[in-house]
Amino acid sequence: MPSNNLDFGEFIEFSVKKRFGVITLNRVHRANAFTIDQLRNLKKAIEHCQKSDKIKGLILTNNGTSFSTGMDLGAIDGSDYAAVKELEGTAADICKLLYNGKPAICAINGRTMGEGVVYMICCDYRIATKDSFFQYPEINSGIFPGTGCVVLMTKIIGIPWTKKMLMLAEKVSSEKALDIGLIDQIVDSREELMLETMKKVKFLFTHNQTVLNAIKLCSNHFLDKSYNDAYELEKIASDWFSHKDKDQFIKNFREKFI
Repeated sequence: MPSNNLDFGEFIEFSVKKRFGVITLNRVHRANAFTIDQLRNLKKAIEHCQKSDKIKGLILTNNGTSFSTGMDLGAIDGSDYAAVKELEGTAADICKLLYNGKPAICAINGRTMGEGVVYMICCDYRIATKDSFFQYPEINSGIFPGTGCVVLMTKIIGIPWTKKMLMLAEKVSSEKALDIGLIDQIVDSREELMLETMKKVKFLFTHNQTVLNAIKLCSNHFLDKSYNDAYELEKIASDWFSHKDKDQFIKNFREKFI
């Protein structure tokens, strides 16, 4: 599927493979650290994937040896309150789009820090090369890990490991990340990373998209609901086949969670 007419800035590459949008972070000279402009473009790329009827999901990955080292603190004036709030708001929007949107796979090659960890855990399946590591060092700069980070990490890796990573800035190897549920799979190389990612894409692409999207929404949001409330929503999802317009059904169902 051609995408030459799409422009998401010089630091984000975009293509489509097997009906999945491939978003590749490409600010390699700065270890894929984010600027506010890059965050705006990342949000646009994700929104494009979510809105396009021709795209069934997305892959978030990177060029270079760092998935992302988080925010580029040298690219923003910390005393500019309006700029900081815009950055936080854009980062939080990206989390919501990934967490509530179409199936998303994160293919991680290298070190992953700060906001890179947050975007990774918003995805549904996370594959990393064996030399990757994960760290959230913001506490060293007195920065609160906002944009949904604490909410998501406690859901995915539990309270004890969330505290270790956020309060103690503990560095987590790929092996430990697999053990605690931060990632789902380890591979040996960048080449194997993309091969395994495309295997998952092939599986997702060839199965019922309405059911997959409904399962994702229920899985991500039922933990903090009572059994009765969750079961009422589950019954709605189970009745998906009675709706003629499946895309509209998912859009309406998503509204019940966000």
